[in-house]
Amino acid sequence: MSNRKVFAGLLQITQSMESDLGLGALTQTERLVLATIVLISEDGRTDALLDDIRSHSLVRTIPTPSFYRSIKSLIQKGIIHKVGSERSGIYKLT
Repeated sequence: MSNRKVFAGLLQITQSMESDLGLGALTQTERLVLATIVLISEDGRTDALLDDIRSHSLVRTIPTPSFYRSIKSLIQKGIIHKVGSERSGIYKLT
């Protein structure tokens, strides 16, 4: 099996999983930010610090305004929430 075929299969599986998890309506950037928070917080067992999220390889190349829009959107959609004060930079999965 070629690497291209494996790649295509993985994308198809990923899309199916996103749909099953109700994440189909998220933008690609929101999905990457969410995936980063899931990884850093060990699937919600710990908090995710903004600096750790921002420096993760999945989101490192996302422009800063897009990154912050995604954080705000994920909060508005009830997928993540901010812990502590408004300027704390600590996030948790909902």
